[in-house]
Amino acid sequence: MTDSYLTLQDLKARGWTLGMIKSLLDPHDHERWTNKHGRRMPKPIKLYLEARVMQVEATETFAHARERASAHQVVMLKAVQTRQLVNTRALARYEALPLPEVQVHPVEREGKAADQKELWQMHLQEFYLWHLAQEHLLSGLTQTMRRAAELRMYQRYQAAVSHAYGWIE
Repeated sequence: MTDSYLTLQDLKARGWTLGMIKSLLDPHDHERWTNKHGRRMPKPIKLYLEARVMQVEATETFAHARERASAHQVVMLKAVQTRQLVNTRALARYEALPLPEVQVHPVEREGKAADQKELWQMHLQEFYLWHLAQEHLLSGLTQTMRRAAELRMYQRYQAAVSHAYGWIE
């Protein structure tokens, strides 16, 4: 009869955490270099005897460890939800701000007609000055969230400028 082994993934599916595995099961019983599809892995896959795992799972020590892990998971979930709420409110405050007023500049400068690109550059500078004064509202957000919010405001301002000059209908 061959011994049955469990991988780290199997243990996690059974409710084990890495800390529990390290404190209650390590060292591992066996290792293999191929995954279940037969592909060679860069690092060996740690394997734990299923009989030993079941033996540990029957102990009071495991029950306490699992309880602590569950309590920790609840606390972490609450922290994530709180952070999401704070982020949502910060984004709403930022995106509710009025953009700088669009002052239509003369289409002619120094006797020659200003092109759309030149006019946009003038307005872009106004937008960046406004943004520098408001960016503190985005502190604490992830870089991805920050950039997305900044892009949405930039696009809103760009549309307002385009509308003021009649570049779009």
